Amino acid sequence: MLVFVPGILALSEVVAKRRPAAAYAARVLLVASVGALSAVFVCEMLLGRFVSQGADQTAAVALFEIFQSGAVLGALMPGLLAFFIGTALFVTPLASTTGPFRWPALCFGLGAILIMGEIILAEVLLSQIGNILILVAGIAFASLLLRGRELVPVLP
Repeated sequence: MLVFVPGILALSEVVAKRRPAAAYAARVLLVASVGALSAVFVCEMLLGRFVSQGADQTAAVALFEIFQSGAVLGALMPGLLAFFIGTALFVTPLASTTGPFRWPALCFGLGAILIMGEIILAEVLLSQIGNILILVAGIAFASLLLRGRELVPVLP
């Protein structure tokens, strides 16, 4: 997750050339969401390791219920919302104009929507596909940034 931060900062520079306020808000929201997303990933990995090591099913369910409790979700929910709102703020300016960043932005946005679908519907396959789409989009963004191809039309 920490590798996500430099990418957020680099992409927000590209977005800032189109919509500075949206770029600033996206930067703040996405960087703030790293902590909540990291907590979710660690909890999921802990639960998976706990079960794979032969933990009692009752204990595994109790651990899962603690993670799904109102207190824990209440603390994590603002960070998770920050990820999805920040993603929308940075994807929209890139996807709404033609240029090399359009398709990676659409791919990233679709990946985030699928991850949100997994959270709402509890369908793990959606998250797996969403993660792959975000990975592919990240690779595409990185290659564009490394080649210096950010000279695209700027909206007023």
